Amino acid sequence: MSHCADRNPASPSDWNRWGMTPPQRVALVAFLFSGAVNSALLVMPFFLFNQMNQGATLSGIFIGLASLGYTLASLFSSRFVARARHGLNWSLFGVTGFLIFLGAMPAFRTPFLCGFFFVAAFTFSAFAWPAYHSWVGAEPFPEARARHMSLVNVAWSTGGAAGPLLAGPFYEIDFRFPYLFIAGLCLLSLVLIASVPPEKSYFVCLSSDSTQSRRAHDRASESFLYSAWCATFAAHITVGSTRAVFPKQLDELISTGQLRYLWESHASAWLNSASASRFSWLAVIMGLATGLTFFIMGRSAWWHHRFSMLVVIQLFTGAAMWSLGYTHSIIVMLIAFSAIGMNLGVAFFSSVFYGMANPTTKHGRAAINEGVVGLGGMTGSLGFAAVGIYAGLNLPFRLMPLVMIAIILLQWCLIRWRRSGEA
Repeated sequence: MSHCADRNPASPSDWNRWGMTPPQRVALVAFLFSGAVNSALLVMPFFLFNQMNQGATLSGIFIGLASLGYTLASLFSSRFVARARHGLNWSLFGVTGFLIFLGAMPAFRTPFLCGFFFVAAFTFSAFAWPAYHSWVGAEPFPEARARHMSLVNVAWSTGGAAGPLLAGPFYEIDFRFPYLFIAGLCLLSLVLIASVPPEKSYFVCLSSDSTQSRRAHDRASESFLYSAWCATFAAHITVGSTRAVFPKQLDELISTGQLRYLWESHASAWLNSASASRFSWLAVIMGLATGLTFFIMGRSAWWHHRFSMLVVIQLFTGAAMWSLGYTHSIIVMLIAFSAIGMNLGVAFFSSVFYGMANPTTKHGRAAINEGVVGLGGMTGSLGFAAVGIYAGLNLPFRLMPLVMIAIILLQWCLIRWRRSGEA
């Protein structure tokens, strides 16, 4: 017996347009908008370094405040976005705000104004991302939902790699070109969002039989949700710090001719040039590692409710961050950024998947998850910038293994607490 027999769910083929199903169009939007967002994150530090003669501290403050705005907007919106008849309308609002404010940034050279535009743009983007995850999370069957989520997550992670890959070279030609590129991606996103039907009109209803079979799975997901949010917070500490602070560390290595492929004695003049492009390599490999992780997790179930997987990947990521505090090797950096990307994939997919288990709270929880993302990014960027001012840029990277161990212990306690509460 269906819980929604009073309506006739549409066949997916009725909604196909431009040769794509609605889930595929949502994934393409995630790809395009992620390319825009990550291009903005890549370009901003070099815009400060080269156009305004500022340093890593201001870059960290900008990204930290942007993460704070993103966090507050996500948590605030979680109270009301779930009541929207068509949640993707919030995405139209978020992408438009991001486009307007970020597009204004390169016209000014005042740190206060540029910071305001950057923070406002990322605050608006908080209304976009939960809508994508919530829309595909409306799929009632866990296996199909995991595949849809994998598609969207692979899309935004590969978009996060492809955008910087182009934005870095665009910046080397003219610092304004990446901002035109970002505007084009946002406009294409708006066109696609407008073509996607409401989730309640697209997805089939959930039968009472399937509801019975899902209860044990959903209870386990509830017990792991808070732990997965902690993992997402930790993952975005590493991502926020590598985006906000590490570009300056790399820029200094290149400006002094110290960057190496591995440990060779003679530096390559070609390698020690174009720091924005060199950092784009790291951003690309991190995005690709995240995307591959999403692809694997969306097509397998062995990782469901396994805490050991979170522990292993987080310890590996702590070691990767430690290596960034010491190395001058671009190869070692690429390996470390790959580990950071894989950890992001495991943590984020887990938290979104577990958060979608309860359909009545899924959009609100998607918004809370994005708030956790912003909080982690803020902690990584501001925290690493603050420590870097007094102790050097390398020290916070070297301390990350201790932070990871503390967060793993907190996750273990949260799982035990949630399980005891259910019992």
